[in-house]
Amino acid sequence: MTTTKVVIIGGGIAGLCAAYDLHKAGCDVTLHEASSRFGGKIYSSKVGHRIVDAGPDSFPARLPQGRQLCEDLGLDSELTSPIAPIPSLIHRDGKLFTPPKGTVLGIPTDLEALAESGLISSDGVARAAEDLNLPSTTIGDDASVGTYFRARLGDEVTDWLIEPTIGASHASDINRLSLRASSPVLWDIATSNRSIIKGLREARGGVGSTQGSAGVNEPVFSGLPGGIYRIVERLLEELSGADLRLDSPIEDLESLEYDHLIIATPTPVTARLMQSVSPDGAKLLADIEYSSLAQVTVEFSKSALSSIPETSMLFFPAIGGGVLSNATWLSNKWAHYAETSGHRDTVLIRLTSGRSGDGRAIGLDDDTLTSRLISDFRTAIQVDQEPLNSRVVRWPEALPHYAPGHATRVEQILASVAKDAPQVQLVGAAYEGTQLPVCIGSGRDAAARILA
Repeated sequence: MTTTKVVIIGGGIAGLCAAYDLHKAGCDVTLHEASSRFGGKIYSSKVGHRIVDAGPDSFPARLPQGRQLCEDLGLDSELTSPIAPIPSLIHRDGKLFTPPKGTVLGIPTDLEALAESGLISSDGVARAAEDLNLPSTTIGDDASVGTYFRARLGDEVTDWLIEPTIGASHASDINRLSLRASSPVLWDIATSNRSIIKGLREARGGVGSTQGSAGVNEPVFSGLPGGIYRIVERLLEELSGADLRLDSPIEDLESLEYDHLIIATPTPVTARLMQSVSPDGAKLLADIEYSSLAQVTVEFSKSALSSIPETSMLFFPAIGGGVLSNATWLSNKWAHYAETSGHRDTVLIRLTSGRSGDGRAIGLDDDTLTSRLISDFRTAIQVDQEPLNSRVVRWPEALPHYAPGHATRVEQILASVAKDAPQVQLVGAAYEGTQLPVCIGSGRDAAARILA
């Protein structure tokens, strides 16, 4: 029997996962990565003496693809969960607030708890309560997250609760972010219920809570001591016999020979490659926007901080006007950072900036970026000293922005490619979700289709 020859363009997590399954099944796999390292946005490096994630530091355990891959790679016994008692706090007007008990994906389902939280004014609570009696909101085939939730719950809840939860996770402006594509669970509830609050109350068991002051901490996130990049390292070990090529950009598809081709690149690159074989698909691919992120991870002496809240995440909503969008308190979040020998008197915090349409941070030099993000952080936590160590990481065009109509656009892209180039498959964060398990699944599903 002849061996199936598969070429993969793009060495991020989706491309590596496709290569892993195909190589294990005996296919002739060649993977081209344009940069000098594999892993894409999954990356770890030192901050002081600790190896710290510079990309995702966890993945949602409720999505099975991440845990399944870790099981296949022999890493599942090392998976760990966050240890912070309070998953997140929200910064408003110089104060930190715990999102109210019963908040689901940023949406309050317990209006009494919302009123008691102090985060939302009495007028804001009253406006949110109108959702229970308002007629259905017409949203057609799609709507922006901001448009829908402003109609249901009002501006205040949308800006101070929903934006930091949904907007920050997608690095997107919620007023231009597709509800259907960014939050399929919320889309299903919104289109099948008149009231979003009542719909979430009924679906609570299957949705999970992002916050609860009474100890609710779901969905559970999973991480790995030594960083999520260990998944990439294990994949590369398993792929030791495959043809993996770094510094190997592909300029055109005509130069390649293959039975099947998987393209796992950001859509600007994919659009250029597909222009010759699927012009309609390429045009739609080129229309997908991307958000850039800038990040500074800092190590402070504990004595430098006025307080250390028992949380793993501080959200800084866009309406506050700062450059900082969130601060991940890594040494609160993970035991492997909190208990590192010789570092118990220090704290490790990752400061992140970036939303679609907000390019203020990405172009700043290292010193200015660090100063701006720490300045925003100081509005919530007083800091009396300079950091002991810091690391600056920039992710230009890091995440695809799912504009309203994104799901329909993806359907059209995949249909065009299937018609024009049936031997080609497109995988990665731009299509069905940006979360790590979804990207893992997109690569493995492509491999499964080829093997079938």
